[in-house]
Amino acid sequence: MSKDYIKKIKIEKVEAELEVDLCRNMIIIGCDVSMHNTGLAVIKTTDDYLTLDILHNIIVPKKIDLLKAADLFIDQIEDFKRKITQKYKLDINIIEDCFYGKNVKTLKSLARFSILIYDKLRGIATKSKLVLPTQARNLINFKKSSKEIKGSKLKKEIIEYINNALQINIKDDNLADGCVLALAGLVIKE
Repeated sequence: MSKDYIKKIKIEKVEAELEVDLCRNMIIIGCDVSMHNTGLAVIKTTDDYLTLDILHNIIVPKKIDLLKAADLFIDQIEDFKRKITQKYKLDINIIEDCFYGKNVKTLKSLARFSILIYDKLRGIATKSKLVLPTQARNLINFKKSSKEIKGSKLKKEIIEYINNALQINIKDDNLADGCVLALAGLVIKE
């Protein structure tokens, strides 16, 4: 019989690696929003296990006008939504909140696509939250190797951190960020 998940691991192992307590009996989706490559991660917990159930990318070509990009993005989100609603009732959607990085154009596209995901997924979960990437990383105790680390080096460190925590081999930084957001949504805050 084939497994219908990506990775199943004792929840205590993940908690020990991240040095946090995680909510039990939850199904959560983490959405790392981007105009061109959005990473989605669905994580399910029980009393004993954390299961990384789905990793999925929404890909939109770079050389496409904004409204066509939005239509393509929406079509893919709707398709993903149909697939997951056949399998789950989500407890929480954790969606990357937009942030000002290098330029206003990026900020605008993150804001637009974050709200599109929120709108399309809000009806399939009990609760939705917008979370800044730095806030999500802090919640799961991710620490950069130095303050100067950013860009692709930071992405590599995040991938390595998630791979260690979940004992998996993710190569895509968008999928790793989706996992960061989902895990952050599971953290029990004191």
